Amino acid sequence: MTRQQRIVGAVLAVPLGDGTSTFALTLPEADFAFFDARTGEADPPPDLLAKPLLFRVAVHKSAWTAGRWPRVSKVAVPAELQSPQPKFIQDALRPERFEIYIAGSIRPSTRGECENLERAAVWEPEHAEERIRSYYAGVPSKWVQSLRPR
Repeated sequence: MTRQQRIVGAVLAVPLGDGTSTFALTLPEADFAFFDARTGEADPPPDLLAKPLLFRVAVHKSAWTAGRWPRVSKVAVPAELQSPQPKFIQDALRPERFEIYIAGSIRPSTRGECENLERAAVWEPEHAEERIRSYYAGVPSKWVQSLRPR
């Protein structure tokens, strides 16, 4: 497989291991937007960007560089997905201390402000795939649970 480069707007097929896939849109920075678009087809549905957003996280480059998630199309990134999203940081040594990270800036925060945010982390591709499979199975993802504020 030819090595793929990261291209903002690229749509990647995310195989779920059962003959189906869903799709991730490559966003600015390191983020990907994952859509509720599970299908057995190789191509994304024409209305992909109208599908519900499952989640948005940064993913390790191994997802696309070796073709684990093959590029299947390219689209213009909608304006609402171009802006960076806030993520939370929890101090490992002082777990009562929280911060918000957005676009390279960090500011103090409260636990309550962080409750519905993603943790600042880079997901392994297999963990993102498991998160999607858990969603379709209707069960909590162990990776989401492990990254919640403590």
